[in-house]
Amino acid sequence: MNAPTGRAIRMPHAYYCAKCKNEQTDPRDAERLADILGLPLWLPKDKADSFGFPDGALACQRAIDEADCVICQPPIGRDCAWELGYAAGTGKKIYVIGPLPEDDWMTKIDIHYVDPAALAPRSRRPRADGGPVGVPAFAEQDRMQDRIWDRIGGGAASLRRPGPPSHASTRVAAIDCGTNSLRLIVADLPSAERGPAARMVEVVERFDIIRLGQDVGRTGRLARKAVDRARAVLADYAALITAFDVERVRMCATWVSRGSADGEEFLALVRDTLGLTSEVLSGGQEAHLAFEGVIRGLAGGIEAPYLMADIGGGSTQFALGTSDVEHAVSADLGCVRITEHHLRTDPPTPQQIAAAEEAIGAELDKALEALPGTRDAALIGVSEAVTTVAAIAWAGAFSPAGHRPGCLTYHEVDRVVTELLATTAAQRSRIPGMHPDMVDVIVASALVVRATMKHTGKETMVVSRHGLLHGIAWSLGDRPPHTASPSAAAIDNGKVRS
Repeated sequence: MNAPTGRAIRMPHAYYCAKCKNEQTDPRDAERLADILGLPLWLPKDKADSFGFPDGALACQRAIDEADCVICQPPIGRDCAWELGYAAGTGKKIYVIGPLPEDDWMTKIDIHYVDPAALAPRSRRPRADGGPVGVPAFAEQDRMQDRIWDRIGGGAASLRRPGPPSHASTRVAAIDCGTNSLRLIVADLPSAERGPAARMVEVVERFDIIRLGQDVGRTGRLARKAVDRARAVLADYAALITAFDVERVRMCATWVSRGSADGEEFLALVRDTLGLTSEVLSGGQEAHLAFEGVIRGLAGGIEAPYLMADIGGGSTQFALGTSDVEHAVSADLGCVRITEHHLRTDPPTPQQIAAAEEAIGAELDKALEALPGTRDAALIGVSEAVTTVAAIAWAGAFSPAGHRPGCLTYHEVDRVVTELLATTAAQRSRIPGMHPDMVDVIVASALVVRATMKHTGKETMVVSRHGLLHGIAWSLGDRPPHTASPSAAAIDNGKVRS
């Protein structure tokens, strides 16, 4: 067989593992699952000329390496054993559609079982545009995702191989609706008797840049196309929530719903699509939940107090504390707003860059005045703005002596800013580590990250993949089943009220 090249299959996809030579195998359920995961399905029987050895095996191995996940569907032949074993060994998520015999060797692997009934076409609402809107978190950053997670702590395998839910856990779904993106996480929360140090186990995560806040700063209203994109993604989230037997669900909206005149109409759309009421968080509530998500996900070696900077599309939340938030403030500072207000040409002019930096600095100074005691705090950066800057900074680079894993240095961020300011959008799209949907706002993102480090006087920023989404998930630990939760803890003058 002439094996496909690595370039030919190097796009995010779900690898299909089944008895491919058996004509009775029907991939339609697998295609539907891949679709709601936001991925195309890579079918060996369609992609390969033959199943000869070693060319066929090497082609499949490359496809598994590049896959976001593996979808397995009975009947499963003996030839699939090495594929599933290899996928499990490399930390890929494995989804099995339908039941397997109790004595099947597959039950020895950590897998997710998906009920085929949840994938029936009648259980899904039609997409607005007939196709996927986004891809799972940073899947198109090639292998940079695993590299970032390794540097942050935990490694890809420990983050990507959850087992089925047990009596000692509760399966929850959290949705974070921001100015730039929609996020979903389905996770198993540990029971209280396992202690405060127990970690959640992530089952599936979706990250979709839909730019809901497009032009809101100028028009005061949500753009119709952005709302249609949100409707399509939320329909997918509803299907995932059903497929993974979620017990408790909570959705929280942030600045974009607070700042738009038709925010209530969007919340009605959410009720129609998901069957629950989305909460609109205040800036303080957003900071509180994000801080909890960050702290619970911290690796060892980072000492309190902590200063969290959650750099979003419409606003940036700062929170300062140790085990809980002691002070919090929300700044009118986000990568989408900065881009729309100041960086209007491609590439931006020196005058536009200067105006953007002046606006960023003014907002940072105002916010940091309300946060006493930041000098001794470890700075922790959160959101796709931070992780994309980190991906660009670390792509193809090696860590200098004494560099802490998971930490961005000011020098690295400054280098990224310098590189980005001289590029057009087309050139930025080819930069290693760049997420394709961040191309138009990455300049503003990098400027805010650099300014945050400069104004707080920090030489390093800890990069966290945990944040508001994980905080929402943790908040569901003591909520009633199948309901949206009440509002988060109230904050008066930046301090949490008990």
